[in-house]
Amino acid sequence: MTTSETFQRARKPEQKEERRMHLLATAKAALHGGTEVSDLGLNELARKAQMTKSNVYRYFENREALLLALLEEESVLWRDELVERLAITPQATAEQIAQAFAGASVAYPLMCRLFSVLPSIIEHNVSRERLTEFKLNSLALMVGLAEQLHLSAPTLPFESYVRFVRLAMAMLIGLWPLSRPASALAGVLSLPELQVLRYDFETDFTSGLLLLLRGLEPV
Repeated sequence: MTTSETFQRARKPEQKEERRMHLLATAKAALHGGTEVSDLGLNELARKAQMTKSNVYRYFENREALLLALLEEESVLWRDELVERLAITPQATAEQIAQAFAGASVAYPLMCRLFSVLPSIIEHNVSRERLTEFKLNSLALMVGLAEQLHLSAPTLPFESYVRFVRLAMAMLIGLWPLSRPASALAGVLSLPELQVLRYDFETDFTSGLLLLLRGLEPV
């Protein structure tokens, strides 16, 4: 088993990258294990990773910076999943694009969780330099995905797909928490007369994406 002493002796670049990836993997395991994003603290994370808290700060300026890195990692995996789904259906229809986009998102719930708190929590406590890097990475991912969408369905211009991805992510940020209400609210929404106010993430995300795509079609 890897020990904190082993980590303390790491000096080479590849060893430092191993530490960084170990911290991300530890955080991911904790979040997949039921830890709420708001409850993930660096003290507990350092303990689980068998590192000192001071060592953790060598790789991430704070908890939010770690969550931002984890979001970047999950977003790349999600993008690859989506591209793979699109490759199965060349000349995809708007319905197929919406289904692939929503289905890939459901496959990466941690990414959705992190995106849902990105504007309200994570982006409030990260340095300007790190935020700039994150936004540039996000832009590159968005543009690359728009290019892939345009290749899969050239009925819309590239610029329209850039707009689609941008608005789709805003929709995801809002819809994810709405589809996972607190226990008390879930009980209220179980009333038959309030059925219209319930949200199902994949179903409603697919519907919203399809409406967005159709709205972007040339008149």
